[in-house]
Amino acid sequence: MVWRGGERFERALRSIHASRHHFSRVVLSVTSEPDSVDMRLAQVAQTTDPSIEVICTGQELPTMEHQGFWIDYLVTSGARPSDWVYWLAYDDEVRPRGIEAIASQDGSWPLQPGTAYFGPWAMRHEQPDRMWAGYPSEPLESWTSFSSAGPTRLPVAQWIAEQLRQPTYMQMSGSVNELRSFLDLKESRPRKRGPMRIEMAVAAAPHVTCVEEFSEPVSIIYGRSNSDRASYGSAARTEDVQLAIRLARYGAGHPSALPTITRALASTGLQGLRAAAGRRSLPSEEWRVRGSAEP
Repeated sequence: MVWRGGERFERALRSIHASRHHFSRVVLSVTSEPDSVDMRLAQVAQTTDPSIEVICTGQELPTMEHQGFWIDYLVTSGARPSDWVYWLAYDDEVRPRGIEAIASQDGSWPLQPGTAYFGPWAMRHEQPDRMWAGYPSEPLESWTSFSSAGPTRLPVAQWIAEQLRQPTYMQMSGSVNELRSFLDLKESRPRKRGPMRIEMAVAAAPHVTCVEEFSEPVSIIYGRSNSDRASYGSAARTEDVQLAIRLARYGAGHPSALPTITRALASTGLQGLRAAAGRRSLPSEEWRVRGSAEP
């Protein structure tokens, strides 16, 4: 997904070009006017590699509407609900080394249906007003949404409960999920308005039973070290309501998960009430560093 990417989008395109053989399709979905800088960059990439597919919304759209746009495109262009989607943001990079550590000898990825894959992520820190300019050969932090001590495969409810108790920095970028998970999120009601909590919402699709982490990062994330996703504003509180409804639906379809979901939602709700009353601050974001990874 591309939104005002510019030089960062060019960086992402270089990584896609180097790792093109790992993917059956590459779709660049640009949300802008057709004559934007990002569209010109995407069209140059397509000229270099005609197998790349370029789509454009024609105008800037909010994140979830843009998400719906590319989902519709995949469906109408023959993608199946069981197909796997590697989601990359315009300012991050594919990490082929991580994919090669996972892939079978024939190049296929040994992915299990009913599993959502999130992380780990290789992290570089850069500032909003300037791009990262370090040494590409330097090791990167490898950070995780799981306990740093493991395990790296958990039931959906347990994984989400841990995120709600102690927010950890997560990304959709570099995640791998079945298309059916995105379809379910797009079609479910109430509609999801914004991107916050989207990782948990994707994982809570009815067919998903587990969340798992790869053995190595399959993407390099360019994050902001001062990000604090625990300090949500009123818009994020609305997203929490949508997530709660989604989790309630998940619990109805997976009764064994209900106790874990109920406890997690009750604890999070109480936490929010105490913060609103000024009795306690929301927990600060935890950056769980698992170790280091080579580029």
